[in-house]
Amino acid sequence: MALSSEHLDAYMVTWKLEREFGGMTTVCTQRAGLFAQRYGRAFVVTFSRSPEQPQIVAELVDKGKLSDKVQVLNLYLELAENSMPGQDKVPERAFEPQVADLMLEDTVTYPEAPQSIFSQSFTGGPDGSTSQTKFLRKDGSVFLTDTKFLDERGKNRRILEVMATDSKVIARFNSAPALYRYWLGTFTDHENSMVIVDSKYTASMLGRWETTKVPKLYAFHSIHISKGESLLTGELSEAHAPIIEQRNLWDGFVFLTQAQRDAYVRRFGDADTSFVIPNPIKANTLTDSSIKRESNHLIAAGSLTVNKNVAASIQVIAELVRRGHQPVLHVVGQGAQREKLEALCQELQLEEHVIFHGYSNELPAHFAHCTAQLFTSTNEGQALVLLEAQQQGCVPVSFDINFGPSDSIRDGVNGFLVAPGDIQAMADKAEALMTDPQLAATMSEQCREFAHHYASRDLIARWEETMNIAAKLKALGSRKEVPEFTARIASVSFLDDDGLELRVQPSVKMPEGTSFELVVLDRETQDEIQVYSSSGYENENAVFTLDADMVRGAVGRNEPTDLYLRCQLGQSVKHKRIGVKNSRILPYFTSHNNLSFKPEK
Repeated sequence: MALSSEHLDAYMVTWKLEREFGGMTTVCTQRAGLFAQRYGRAFVVTFSRSPEQPQIVAELVDKGKLSDKVQVLNLYLELAENSMPGQDKVPERAFEPQVADLMLEDTVTYPEAPQSIFSQSFTGGPDGSTSQTKFLRKDGSVFLTDTKFLDERGKNRRILEVMATDSKVIARFNSAPALYRYWLGTFTDHENSMVIVDSKYTASMLGRWETTKVPKLYAFHSIHISKGESLLTGELSEAHAPIIEQRNLWDGFVFLTQAQRDAYVRRFGDADTSFVIPNPIKANTLTDSSIKRESNHLIAAGSLTVNKNVAASIQVIAELVRRGHQPVLHVVGQGAQREKLEALCQELQLEEHVIFHGYSNELPAHFAHCTAQLFTSTNEGQALVLLEAQQQGCVPVSFDINFGPSDSIRDGVNGFLVAPGDIQAMADKAEALMTDPQLAATMSEQCREFAHHYASRDLIARWEETMNIAAKLKALGSRKEVPEFTARIASVSFLDDDGLELRVQPSVKMPEGTSFELVVLDRETQDEIQVYSSSGYENENAVFTLDADMVRGAVGRNEPTDLYLRCQLGQSVKHKRIGVKNSRILPYFTSHNNLSFKPEK
């Protein structure tokens, strides 16, 4: 399915649009605007239950945060105004709620028509165990009921029923995600269509969405592993784990940086269906020439969350004050950490040096006013706020974290990169910019030049290319996947040349065509020390024959090494640590190379 240059329906799928939103939604709306600019229209798809969306959309358009060519489609408002194609055969109810008499608890009206009810919420039964929400059209007819209850065994059940204007049930589902998937398919699954899912919360419910024509892509906006974990073997982030576990159900994953894509492919494979497309950024040149840049003014911009780590920026200010400077830090953003950050300023006696602005629509003006941006996040997918600062000539000083800063900053040219958590080094770079006007001016101009070239890139063409590749792969059929497994040593044989033969047994039978590798990792750094290909696969055991030199090569210099079994099938890859049978009487070798048994404890 080749995409037409004359017509394309581009759908950006997220959970909701609000009057104020962060980086992920900003990217979603800006990307939709670029598609609309090229094709005359584009769509943002949402699932929130708020009837305020038309008013929110109008406000966003007025503020320039959403193109007026972008159409916002909300599940509930679309069902209220347009008839959804019904199921060919509406399934019967598998369970019936036991409570019939429900009490009205809450009513929501349409903002533009307060006399018309949008939804009514009811509860009943022991401890309110049964609940029902009815959604109504402006004419008073019900278009959707959502009922939650306990069955006879006490298990949670749910029934969602979509009604036509004559009150006839035209579709029935046992979960909200099933409704979401069906509704999406009714208008997106056609040729010359692309679907990009931005919200990880929404993506977790769309893995099982089966499309016939349109490939579905998920865009990673943040790091996919938990904080501080190894890229190769560490625990996946809680939000991304269910998405990655269902990766064979997606037609492609899109990463913001090459570094994150490489880390993902190294661990999971799927090279053919893993892509890199950075975030868009609007060309944004301030016309207010009266804004004066202050040499001692710095900025920390972003949501005030634990991950953004603004406390580190405040500690940098404390260090600069200790050195005899008079810095002013502008904290622009809102979030749950604000009270703690204000308390930290009081503790460090920095009330006169730190200004909390809260959320602001004037972020470009703040950047234009400040000499440097302090970026202290603990992890990122891509830090769009770095580029927004560079656009205004504000020089970023950033922790060199996974994955975004090094893609936007050439150290010493258009910003500075310092080791994560190094407050002294960050203070050194900020001090240099504050005290050396020539350095600050030169780097400021280089920031503007870099951001200009970035904003001028044709990212829509890259999305079109990605969708074409994903569509072709989709047409070839289902993707092969390495099943989940554990790995243990089946046997160890000592060879005549002081080598070893290891037989490793996966816990499940591997599909035909699976290849096996023995991967040796440095325990501390998790770097690959050696990789050995299997010499055979016998009786469902992967066989590895290692001569003496190969064995010596597997020994780490400073730290112990750990063994993993890597299985690959096509583009699918899984790694598992190799263990032994769960037994408390296994032998071991003493320091004198003698064989012994330890007593059970």
